[in-house]
Amino acid sequence: MFRYRLSRRVSFFLALLLVVGFSLAQEPIGPHSGIEPPAAKAAASLAESTKASPPDLITTGEKTGFEETAPYAETLEIARRLERASRLVHVETIGTSPEGRPLIAIIVSKDRAFTPQAAARTGKAIVFIQSGIHSGEIEGKDTALMLVRDMAVTKRFASFLDQCIFVIIPVFNVDGHEYFSPYHRVQQNGPKSTGLRATAQRLNLNRDYIKAETPEMQAWLRKFNAWNPDFHIDNHVTDGADFQYDVTWDMARNQDLAEPARRWVNDQFVPELNKRMEGDGHMVAPYGALRAGANGKREFYMEVFSPRYSHLYVAVRNRPSLLVESHSLKNAKTRAWAHFDIMRHSIEIICHDPEALRKAVRDADKEFAARAGDRNAAPVYLAGRVSDKSRPLVYHSLKNGPFKSEITGSMVNRYLPEKDDIDTVIHDQIDTTAEAQMPLGYLIPAAYRDIAALLELHGVETHHILAPVEKEFETYRFSNTKFATQSFEGRVMVSTIDVKPVKEKMLFPAGSYWVPMKQSLARLIQAMLEPAAPDSLIRWGFLNAVLERGEGAGDYITEPVARRMMADSPELRKEFEAKVASDPAFAADRNARLQWWMGRSKYEPGDTGRYPIARVWEKDW
Repeated sequence: MFRYRLSRRVSFFLALLLVVGFSLAQEPIGPHSGIEPPAAKAAASLAESTKASPPDLITTGEKTGFEETAPYAETLEIARRLERASRLVHVETIGTSPEGRPLIAIIVSKDRAFTPQAAARTGKAIVFIQSGIHSGEIEGKDTALMLVRDMAVTKRFASFLDQCIFVIIPVFNVDGHEYFSPYHRVQQNGPKSTGLRATAQRLNLNRDYIKAETPEMQAWLRKFNAWNPDFHIDNHVTDGADFQYDVTWDMARNQDLAEPARRWVNDQFVPELNKRMEGDGHMVAPYGALRAGANGKREFYMEVFSPRYSHLYVAVRNRPSLLVESHSLKNAKTRAWAHFDIMRHSIEIICHDPEALRKAVRDADKEFAARAGDRNAAPVYLAGRVSDKSRPLVYHSLKNGPFKSEITGSMVNRYLPEKDDIDTVIHDQIDTTAEAQMPLGYLIPAAYRDIAALLELHGVETHHILAPVEKEFETYRFSNTKFATQSFEGRVMVSTIDVKPVKEKMLFPAGSYWVPMKQSLARLIQAMLEPAAPDSLIRWGFLNAVLERGEGAGDYITEPVARRMMADSPELRKEFEAKVASDPAFAADRNARLQWWMGRSKYEPGDTGRYPIARVWEKDW
C-alpha cells in the first residue's frame, strides 16, 4: 500500500513537471492582421505627442512602441504628475475596487471647474471618456493620458479647453488590469502582457450598466449622474474577423437614441468623423459583421445593442456615446494611433459647435419628459432587430478560404494578406420589436425597496407616498416563463416570458414609491421597469419571486378541485380541451395540466404572476 501511494505521488509530480516545462517553453502565439494601414507605420499624431512631452510624462506604451503596457501604478503616478504639471488638471478618487485599488477620474478644465456645479456655470460641453472597461483592451489608457497631456501641459490641443471640460477614467476595470499575462488575449496582437476582461469578481463591467452590481459600476454611476455629460466615449478592442479596417465604431443612431440627439449624431457627427479619420489614413467603418443575406450573398449587418452596454446605456439617458473598437489583429501601435485620433477628432467636431450638441441633448430630455402621461404621444422604443432595409456599401475585407486542419480533422477558415473589396449593402436601420407608451409615472410597493434604491442609484427621482393608495391600475400578468439554463453575469435571467397588459385593483401601502416620468431619465426608467425591454429588471432576475407559484398540494387534493371546476365551468373546460388539443407538450405534462386549473382557482394567490409595479396615468392622491 505504501509503495503504491509513493508511486502515484511520483507520477503526479513528474506529470506536473512536464506540464510546467511545456508551458514555460511554449511562447505566446502572436496573431496579426494580413494588412496594416500604410499611415500606421509613422502614426504621426502619436509621434508628435510623444516628441512634445516632458520625459517624465511619457508612458511605457510610448517608450516601447506600444509593445508593452505598464501596471496600474504607472497610470496613477502619471495622473498625479499631470496634476502637478498643470493647474488645469485635477485627479480624484471616485471609488475603490473589490481588491482595494483606487478608481480615479482626471478632470481637465481651463476654468478649473473641477466640480459639476462649477462646470455647469461655465456653459461648456462636458465630455466623458473611459478606457479599460475590458482591461485587456488597453490602448485607450495611454492615449487618454497623452490627450490630457496635450491639452493641459504641452498645450498642443489647448483650444479644446476653450469649449469643453473633460472627465476621464483612464482604467475602469482596475483589478482586472493587474492580472497581467501574455496569454489573456489569444486573438490580440500585443501588448506583450495584458489584464483580464472581467473584474476580480469575475463580472463583465460592460454588461453591468443596468443591474449595477459591481462597486466599480456604482462608483461610475455616481460620477456620471453628478456630471451629466453631453458626450461619452468608451475605448475597446474588437475581436472576430480580419479585415482592412483599423478601427470600427458604433453609436445609437436610430430609434435607440432620442431626437434631436439622434439628428445631431447622423447629420453633424458621424459623416465628419469618418471624413477626418480617413483624411489621416485610417480605414474606419461601422461596427458589425458580414453574413449571408436573404439572397445568400454576403451583406453587412450592424449589431443591435441594449442598455446593459455602455453606449446604449448612455443613449437611454439621451446622450450620444461613441463605442470605439480598434482592431485586435492590427499591431498595438496601430490601435493606439486609432484611439488617439478618434478621440481627438471627436472632440474637434464637438468644439466646432458645442452649443449644437448641448442643445440637442437638452431638447431630447425635454421632449421625452413631455410625453409623460400623454396617451396621444408616440410610444417609446424598447427593443429592436436589424432591418431588412439596406443601402449600398463597399466593404473592405480580406480574402479568406478554408484549409484542411489536422487538428480539427475538418476545414478551417484562414485570412490571406490580399484585399477583398466587396460591393454589397449595409443594414444599419432598426425595426422596433417592443415599445410602450409613457405613463405619468410608476408606483413601486414599499416592500420593493431594492428596486427603488437601484433606480435612485441611477439618478432617478423617486418620492414616498404618505398614505395608502388602492385603485385600478395598469400592470402586467406573466405566463409561460422560462429561465436561462445557466447563469450569466452572476444571475439566472428570464429567457422567455409572455407579458399581458391588464387593469387590476392594486393596493400600495404608505411608504411606497412614486416614480414620476416628467424627468430627464424617463427613457432609462422605462428601460428598467417595462418588462418587454431586453434589460428590464424582471428579465435580469430582480423579481423572480413574482414568477413563482404559491404553496403546492398533493394531486390527491388538487385533482378533485380541478375536476369540480371542470364540471362547474363549461367555458373553462372548452378552453382546457383546446389547449390540450393544440399543445402536445402541455398535453403530455400531467403537472402542467393540473397547474392550469389550479392557476385559475381561488386557491392560487391573486398576485401570482402579476407585476407588482403599476403604470399610472392619473395621479389623484
